[in-house]
Amino acid sequence: MTDQLVPQIKICGVTSLQDAGVVVDAGADALGLIYASSVRQVVGDAAGDIVERYADQLWCVGVFRNQEDHQIVRIVERDGLRVVQLHDPASEHLLDALALRGVKVVRAVTAHAPSLNPQESETVVAVIVDSAQPGSGIANDWEQVTSLHFEVPVIVAGGINPETVAAVITATRPWGVDVASGVEILHGVKDPAKVASFVSRARAALTQKGAQ
Repeated sequence: MTDQLVPQIKICGVTSLQDAGVVVDAGADALGLIYASSVRQVVGDAAGDIVERYADQLWCVGVFRNQEDHQIVRIVERDGLRVVQLHDPASEHLLDALALRGVKVVRAVTAHAPSLNPQESETVVAVIVDSAQPGSGIANDWEQVTSLHFEVPVIVAGGINPETVAAVITATRPWGVDVASGVEILHGVKDPAKVASFVSRARAALTQKGAQ
């Protein structure tokens, strides 16, 4: 079942209020705040400030990997997150804790390990199919991605940039797309021109796909 509220265009690895504004101005549907260890990790009060300023305008997604359940819940409560993206199999305890707080769950998988556990299958609102090395800029295996099927909207990621996003959408026919390194000047610093170009080209390609 497709949830019409699930975003189609997500810009991940946002680390500052300024870059969050760039994403909003470009017309993206979601931004990603990486709490996991990463060159794009959001630090200090930036995440909370971004969520407070922009959560009513687009999805502000907290991205977690290799973190304990209690750490995730604590951050959700501290920063007011309404959506989380989990890169590890979620425990029933974590899913229950997030549901109790009204938090939506997006599950990130790879084309080589795409399965969800039974609890996740009943809970997640979307799946992101990322490359084996998230944030590396290395292109995903789009042929393998195309062979996957989920009962929720599928967002593809992995080495996409403004020049390739239309072709990726044509090849994989996803619900949406996600980008981080492909729209950067430096790690964790977005290029406004690239962000605007990516959103524009992705929106056009997704609209064309929907009309077919």
